[in-house]
Amino acid sequence: MVESAAAETASIAARVQDSQLRRLYEYWRNKKGTRRLPSRRDIDPLDFAYVLGRVMLLDVLGDPLRFWVRVHGTDMVRRAGYDLTGKLIDDLPITDYRDYVRERCEGLVRTGEPLVVHHNRSIDSRVRTYEALWLPFSDDGQNVTMLLCAMIYDRERM
Repeated sequence: MVESAAAETASIAARVQDSQLRRLYEYWRNKKGTRRLPSRRDIDPLDFAYVLGRVMLLDVLGDPLRFWVRVHGTDMVRRAGYDLTGKLIDDLPITDYRDYVRERCEGLVRTGEPLVVHHNRSIDSRVRTYEALWLPFSDDGQNVTMLLCAMIYDRERM
């Protein structure tokens, strides 16, 4: 079990291309320590101020499974053209993208494992490439109760 956990950690770290996301991943890993997942109480947003405007923080609500956006970072809001703060992911105005994000969130709740995503998204009639790091958190150390997504767009294509 230890070997597979170490291999998974190495695999995630190897897939993170952006230095800010790699730094955030290492921060999350250090905060979880030997536990399966860190809790929201373990982190201080000032510790990752370097990426804060590019962060979305979501509460996981159960029965039925839904995702409430606690924070939608200012850089993300500016780029997307809408603010989801205080709303459900179900309120995301672009149907295909809403389904994609919801699928990511549901997968994180099921697995409890961090995820690195490289994806293309159409914004302002232009295709933008981004890298996203999804990190799960847990109040009880086992069940995912919060998700953090940090997203960096490909600076070369802006």
